[in-house]
Amino acid sequence: MLDHPQKTHELIAILEVAVPFEVALMPDLIEHLARQQKPVVVKLTETVSEVSYLDDVGGIICHIQPEDAESMVIVSLTHVRVRRTLPFAKAVLDYQKHRVKKLKKQARI
Repeated sequence: MLDHPQKTHELIAILEVAVPFEVALMPDLIEHLARQQKPVVVKLTETVSEVSYLDDVGGIICHIQPEDAESMVIVSLTHVRVRRTLPFAKAVLDYQKHRVKKLKKQARI
């Protein structure tokens, strides 16, 4: 199991209450979206309108509706950054570090 079930569900509850909130998209994510068969143009900062959980397969995911896009972008919380001033920023960073560490460890097996 990649995520700590209790901590993850607590973070999801915190994020659901905080919606909508802004996140910064990672440059490689922006490039990836632009190279899709149907390119999606996103800004460096977008607004999360919903969060959900895809178990160990995807972890906590953010639903983002870019201004000029027809479809919603679904992206893992590990591919975005939240402002440090948000009250849940440390919990998000802890989740991201833990999940990335576990994913790297799993890839080596």
